[in-house]
Amino acid sequence: MSQEPTHQLQRAIISEQLGLTNYQLNKYLVTMNADLATVSEERPSFIDEVTKGIWTGHNITTFITQKIALLYLNRSNLFPAFEYRAFYDNSDIKANVYATEHFQTESTFYKNDRKLKKTLAANNFDSISGVNQEHEFIMRLRLFQLYYTTFTGIERPLPALNELSDQLCSQLQKLFPAELSPTQSVKLETLLKIWILRQRNHSLIETATLTEPLRDGTYQAVAAVLTQGLGPDLTPSTAEIDYVFSFLLTQGFLGLDDVTYVEQNFPIATTLSTEFLTQLTEKAVLTEDTDLASTGLYEQLLAVNLQFTTFYVEPTTFISSDQVSFFKDLYPTFDLIIRDFLSAVKNLVSFDLSDHMIVNLYFSYMFCMINSIPTSNTKDRIFVCVDFSEGPLYTNYVIQSLQAFNHAHIVIQRQLTDQTDIYISDFHSMLVTVPQVIWLDPPTAQDWSGLADIILNIKQTRLQHLFPDYDWSD
Repeated sequence: MSQEPTHQLQRAIISEQLGLTNYQLNKYLVTMNADLATVSEERPSFIDEVTKGIWTGHNITTFITQKIALLYLNRSNLFPAFEYRAFYDNSDIKANVYATEHFQTESTFYKNDRKLKKTLAANNFDSISGVNQEHEFIMRLRLFQLYYTTFTGIERPLPALNELSDQLCSQLQKLFPAELSPTQSVKLETLLKIWILRQRNHSLIETATLTEPLRDGTYQAVAAVLTQGLGPDLTPSTAEIDYVFSFLLTQGFLGLDDVTYVEQNFPIATTLSTEFLTQLTEKAVLTEDTDLASTGLYEQLLAVNLQFTTFYVEPTTFISSDQVSFFKDLYPTFDLIIRDFLSAVKNLVSFDLSDHMIVNLYFSYMFCMINSIPTSNTKDRIFVCVDFSEGPLYTNYVIQSLQAFNHAHIVIQRQLTDQTDIYISDFHSMLVTVPQVIWLDPPTAQDWSGLADIILNIKQTRLQHLFPDYDWSD
């Protein structure tokens, strides 16, 4: 409901999709509204059926649905069994004691544990795409995903470790080149808590992943903070320090911008980055005078590929394939490069790519190109001349609006030239041979949509001319 533009759903469709009777729907509607009242803020959130057969959501925002998700997770009868499996099953805490502490009988707890085991297996919980296929590494990634995405911004996860994680984060912050952002703080806290609890439960990373040259002064400083912070009862191994340092390195905490350092120590990330640039050059989607070295594209690719091949946290955002078509329409030549490269990646890395990983890499590479390659260096750029009879005041307003709308590699002109593709004015001109857009009033959403259609049509025609051998309809 939160994803529907109108925040409305038909009762009949819900019933069909979820296999629920009207009686069940009525029952769940009452329950959901009670739960929404629990998580509501100043503005109430609720669902009503003022129009018969139509459920309408009020203030059903993304944040509200996140709060509901956490409410249901904490309420779940399986969650205590999940946390026991994750953090205590190899410790001194006995299952029957843990069950009692969580208001379950021993028999109910074991019944839930069996159900949990089947649920985890059905959802491939112990399988994940990535370079590191060590079982413990995969388990920690899954736990990180769950706690980071479910608790973030609402509650602090695993609160028994708040004081210890705060101390460690405070000491580590002194080693970082900049203050942590709110999302970085939550990431670090979540990772450290899971790292500590898994070690206490004797679930350890066995394989050291870094080479000696990477265990430099910064590494030793991180190791000292972690070892001293945990105290005598828990001494992390080299493999465990490697684990945390790899996270800090690839997630940007250490502000690594030494290209040579990465090239010397991470050959797979380097190979992927150079191969991307090779394909970009061979496809000739940029102008001949483009100096790729000065764009910063390589450095951005290196950062993406370092994370991808070293400590890849499989994402839960930017994984919707539905949004790919938006970027394909606006940046078709970038889309061409990325799709072909992702096909080649399968032969360059020794592990399988999940669907989510492929989509996330698509977005990452797309953002690298958008952020680094100037519009002036793209062959599919569109020249738009803005010329209003009211003079520069109105012309400047439309130009500013266009700049905010500036997707699809638009170059704005104030004078008509041989390069002009679209002419925007308040009067039609017999002197102009290119498509004309006439706006007598400030442009509406429909006006912008019409302009976008013209831009895409011109771009498609240009692409067919520039790259006649490529099927742009695919």
